[in-house]
Amino acid sequence: MNIKIHNLSLRGITGILAGVFSLIFIFGIHLLLSQYASGSSGISVLPISFFEILIFSISFIYILISYFTVVLINKRRRRKIYFRKWDFKAKNIRRIYLMHLLVGGIILYFLMTNGLIKLIIPASIILYGIAGIISNRYTYGATSVMGLVFLILGVLVMFFPFLAFYLWGFAFGVCHIAYGLFYYRSSKF
Repeated sequence: MNIKIHNLSLRGITGILAGVFSLIFIFGIHLLLSQYASGSSGISVLPISFFEILIFSISFIYILISYFTVVLINKRRRRKIYFRKWDFKAKNIRRIYLMHLLVGGIILYFLMTNGLIKLIIPASIILYGIAGIISNRYTYGATSVMGLVFLILGVLVMFFPFLAFYLWGFAFGVCHIAYGLFYYRSSKF
């Protein structure tokens, strides 16, 4: 049985929702950082350690919401086609992204604690791009193409740090929405 959808697929509505969640998250983080840096709002009186915990908590909640949205929507889709279990490909994709999430979290924490804040956004984009290229072996879509786009955008952020939030939003928001729309139009799932 050749199933064209696995439990962690970003095809269709899941990719669109992942992109929308990413845009909301990135806009929120940008807004918080701007207000903290400008000192114009009540958030600027928070101690830096509490502010870092706030940013980490928001990031963790974003990751959980995105993950469970993708899993639950794909679970419902797979139930419609009477295929209920996690398949081999989805388990491998989950391992790849979990490993990159853990290693990436350690790398991003290291960058933050050593004052290399400007490298956090390009590193997150590049790490996600690498995960996309590696997971292409287990997907049915053009995950490697999206991973390559992420790598290019990550390198662009390093050269143009003043565009960091725009390119971060483009990578995680617009690219996921475009990927979801492309496959939404080309498949019945």
